[in-house]
Amino acid sequence: MDGRPDRKGPRRVRVAARQIYAFSQASLLGWNDHKQLVLNGVDWLMDRGWRADGDPGFIHLTHDDGSPADTQRDLYDHAFHILGLTQAYQATKDAQILGSAKQTFAFVEEAFASEHGGWNETIDGSLPRRQNPHMHMFEALLALHVASEDAGYLKRADDILVLLETRFIDPASGCLLELFDQDWQAQTPHRVEPGHMVEWVWLLEQRRRISHPSNYPLSANHFLPMAEKLGKQKTGLLIDTCTTSGNILRDSSRAWAQTEWLKAMSVTGQPDPSLDNLIEQIFDQYLTSDQPGLWNDAVSSDGQPLSDRVPASILYHFMSAATELTPTSAVENQETLCQIR
Repeated sequence: MDGRPDRKGPRRVRVAARQIYAFSQASLLGWNDHKQLVLNGVDWLMDRGWRADGDPGFIHLTHDDGSPADTQRDLYDHAFHILGLTQAYQATKDAQILGSAKQTFAFVEEAFASEHGGWNETIDGSLPRRQNPHMHMFEALLALHVASEDAGYLKRADDILVLLETRFIDPASGCLLELFDQDWQAQTPHRVEPGHMVEWVWLLEQRRRISHPSNYPLSANHFLPMAEKLGKQKTGLLIDTCTTSGNILRDSSRAWAQTEWLKAMSVTGQPDPSLDNLIEQIFDQYLTSDQPGLWNDAVSSDGQPLSDRVPASILYHFMSAATELTPTSAVENQETLCQIR
């Protein structure tokens, strides 16, 4: 929490992709010209992550010195590599970077293919299967479609919407479920993460902004009332995990869930007092570090900080929320954006 890097454990390669995304977004917003930093990040990612052990795909972990620590190929990782590279292309217009994003998705299509739809968690088909990597593949494919203008990526994104409607949503409760068997049968007991439900609200709106999917009836605000009913606790924050009936499984509240809630509220036209209150909560509960640029990752059910480390991966969530707020009212949100910077 004092700002020193924690070098004790291995590094998740996907965090580099998330950082590339964050600085690409900052460049696209005109905050600062981070293009060289983005290019440096892409160079590191491709040198240390892609084929780092000689085989196709991105490895999972490196040691502190950048050498491979875990060479597993992970679907969740690759979703963020596609997203990070795509946004890096948008910020730099370097066609080679867009080619790397396309190459990464081509690898996913070949190496992670599943006969039951979607993609396997790993090349060897480890279980359980999760909706979360598919949610982020949906996000990555929307971005790749916009950058490349290739309708094929949009079609693959819409294939994930079919899984969302037919597999990921519990028909009894309407909740988003998390864990599944190989053939997409939901594992019991059902686990619900309100943060992922509100994240889907924003993602469905991104799909609508491209075009209205003619064969998909689920509206962007399907999950928002449910997430708030199940997950909002006395602190005014969303809890981490509960059941479909609202029984709390983990009563802590991580920062990322609140930034995704903020995005969901923004795109569904929630009244300004609600948005302002959540922004205030985020600053009061998470952005109170004595070190500028750091944050508390999680708080307890009574609002006490739980973190002794600052995971760099969460900058992706703060940056995504700031990006969503920017076009709504640049003047009104200027102070908020500067503080997040």
